[in-house]
Amino acid sequence: MRGLTLLCFALTVRADERTQKLVERLAREADAFQKIAPEVVGRETLHQRALGAARFKIRVSDPAWKEREIVSEYGFALLGGQEIHEVRQVTSVDGKRVAGESQAQEALGKLVTGNDDQRKKRALQQLEKYGLQGAATDFGQILLLFSRGSAERYEITAGGPRLLGTVPTEVFRYRQLDGPQALTVFRKDSAAVPQRLSVEGEIWVREADGLPLRITMTATDDSKGGGLREEATVDYGMSEFGTLLPVETTQRELHSGEEVAENKFSYSDFRRFGTKP
Repeated sequence: MRGLTLLCFALTVRADERTQKLVERLAREADAFQKIAPEVVGRETLHQRALGAARFKIRVSDPAWKEREIVSEYGFALLGGQEIHEVRQVTSVDGKRVAGESQAQEALGKLVTGNDDQRKKRALQQLEKYGLQGAATDFGQILLLFSRGSAERYEITAGGPRLLGTVPTEVFRYRQLDGPQALTVFRKDSAAVPQRLSVEGEIWVREADGLPLRITMTATDDSKGGGLREEATVDYGMSEFGTLLPVETTQRELHSGEEVAENKFSYSDFRRFGTKP
């Protein structure tokens, strides 16, 4: 029994050491992301499938699920001197061009000057203008949940080894305990108050060196009886700037347990803001 107790203690200490290393690595990568993100712009391609009007009123001509593809100039705005949020300007919808890249970059710059909620609503309107449904949320910078000094807001536990494709990884689970709610959701109705949700999920790090490769997130809000649930998986890769940047995001929105939208974002061609692709 004493041997078993010592073994359990040793495993706990080892798990705590791995968790501490994770927290330190996440903080370093988040700091690096914080510095470079407002200086870069890239291309975002969004594929969405969402329930259309036929879900609620049967029409032979309209399938229940609608699919769209939207390409945007994409970047990050530093607001209030410290908070980073996504900004985007649409350049094409379903293969049809709606704005040139230089025009889109100029419009993207103007978004940065708005205040927090106004800018986020503009980001939402950019998507909904072209018929996209669902929430406009900040997922590309989810890494910043774990910036220096923020880790104490989360309970982090080791979850064991797993493969990400062919890459061996270690997985850690996290759950928000307190502090500001991490996810903000904006609805189509501009008069509606944004919903702010707490989160939990997983962090996948490369086994060889602890580099964060994937962060998942689940947020649930039952306050209005609608059972809103947001799920997201963000994959990161090391960029030419020596910092992590998002590569792909998959986000699902569920109402009362039923999926109503799935968004798949891919990101490419990151470059310094104001330079040509």
